[in-house]
Amino acid sequence: MENFLLNPLPEKISELEEQIALIEAEQKRCKDTIRELMAREDIEKGIFFPAEIHELHQRKNMLETHIQYRRVRVNRLRMRGAR
Repeated sequence: MENFLLNPLPEKISELEEQIALIEAEQKRCKDTIRELMAREDIEKGIFFPAEIHELHQRKNMLETHIQYRRVRVNRLRMRGAR
């Protein structure tokens, strides 16, 4: 999934929307994993995952930035009358 994140943004609205859907799915996986890790934490037993949770939050935020870039591109293309 991440290969296309390194490439320039597409010029077609349909491609951008496909990428947004893929990124949102990955973002949801991050959120679900964060919830799962937080539910598994047990401070009394010394079970906690601060580094993993932090890394997932960072990834989720990075993905949100990629979504925003694509939404801006979609809006610009629509203003120009592209499809």
